[in-house]
Amino acid sequence: MAFWRGLGFAALVLLGVVIATLRGIDVARKQPVIAALHLPPAFAVARDFDFGRYRLSWRGQGFVVYPRSRPEKVLWAVDGGFLAAGRGQAEPDSLKLGKELCDRRELICREQSLEAFERLGSKLMLKGQLRCVDGSLSRYVVALADDGERGLVLEVTLEDPDLNRLFLSWRREAGERVFGFGDTSGAYDMSGRRLVVPAAGSSPVEEGGSVATQAFYATSRLRAFHSQSAAYQLFDLRDPQRVGLEVHEGWLVARIYKGDSPEELREHQASVVGVVSTPPPAK
Repeated sequence: MAFWRGLGFAALVLLGVVIATLRGIDVARKQPVIAALHLPPAFAVARDFDFGRYRLSWRGQGFVVYPRSRPEKVLWAVDGGFLAAGRGQAEPDSLKLGKELCDRRELICREQSLEAFERLGSKLMLKGQLRCVDGSLSRYVVALADDGERGLVLEVTLEDPDLNRLFLSWRREAGERVFGFGDTSGAYDMSGRRLVVPAAGSSPVEEGGSVATQAFYATSRLRAFHSQSAAYQLFDLRDPQRVGLEVHEGWLVARIYKGDSPEELREHQASVVGVVSTPPPAK
C-alpha cells in the first residue's frame, strides 16, 4: 500500500512539473519581443528630417514625428529599439480550435541597428539591420510617407524572405487611453489587454473577449493607428509606456492618422477602407 501511495505522489509531482512547464512556455510565448537598438556614434547628435508636411526629430536614442505646422501634435514616437523580426510556425491544432494562435518561435532577431535616414521626396526611409540569435543578418527599411492631411503611411519591409514574423513597437504617452478595435462607441479603454486580430478570411477567435474585429484604434491624444495587413496580428497594450504589434508576415503597411476629434479619426479610417496592400516584389 505504501508503494502505491508513493507512486501516486510521484505521479502528482510529475504532473505538477509538466503543468508548470507548459504554463512557463505559454507565459514566455506571450512576452513582448522588444528590440535592442545599436547606433553609430554620429547618431548621438539630434537632427531633424523633413518629408512633405511632416518632420521626424531624432533625439539621440529615439524620435518623434509630427506635422511641421503643429509640433505639439505628435503622431508617432519611439524610444530605443522599435523593430524586431523572427521566423515562426503556427501549431496546426491551435488553428483548428479557433483560439489564440499557438506560435512556435523558431528564430528571433531583436538586435536592431539603425544606420541611415534617406529622404526621397515626401518619403523618409530609416534603414538598418537586424541580427538574429543564430548570428544571421537581415536588412530592413521603415518608410514614413506624407499622406496629406490624414497623416502618415508607414511601411516596413524585411530583406530576408524567410523571416515571417515582424514585431513593431512605439511609445504611449503618460495616461494615454486606447479605444477602437471595432468598438465604434469609444466607450471602452483597451489598455492593459492583448488583442488578437485574426487573419482575413479565417474563423473567429474565441479567447475571453480579447478579440479585435479591426486593426484600427484611436487614442485620447487624438491620433490613430490603422494596420492594413491581412495577416494574423496581435496588439499588446499591457505596457502603459509602449504599444507592441506582432504581425505574422515579413512586411507591413499601416496608416497613422491625426485629427482634432474622434469623429475625424474615424472619417480618416473610413476613407481608406477597402484599400488593399500588396506585398513588395520578390528580390
